[in-house]
Amino acid sequence: MPCNRSLAFVSFPFLLLLGGCGDKLDCDSIETRNAVLQAVADDHRNALVNYAAKQSTAKADPENAKPIYVLGQKIVTTSAGGDKRTLQCSGGISVLFGNIKATKRIDFTVQQSSDGKMSVSVVPFEF
Repeated sequence: MPCNRSLAFVSFPFLLLLGGCGDKLDCDSIETRNAVLQAVADDHRNALVNYAAKQSTAKADPENAKPIYVLGQKIVTTSAGGDKRTLQCSGGISVLFGNIKATKRIDFTVQQSSDGKMSVSVVPFEF
């Protein structure tokens, strides 16, 4: 029995983290950050990683062939829709590819549908 209570006690904070603190959108939440990183990583034609790949002098091998993305410490809200269900956001993002680190500003939109689901769309990088 004590084991089951311990597991439930440890799991509760994790569930709170997953559930969030309500329906409030935030440009700098963990969920938003993860969605932005996933959107960028899934776009194999993004100009930031292409730039880093062209600049890299490291030999291609399985360890450095996959880009590593990191968002900057601060992501800010640049504007909010009147209904507070749409936020325009901006921050820094870096990609490490081989021996090159490239950093650029990233702009994206976070939207929350009426059923509470969040979606993120990233503005393509321009050089």
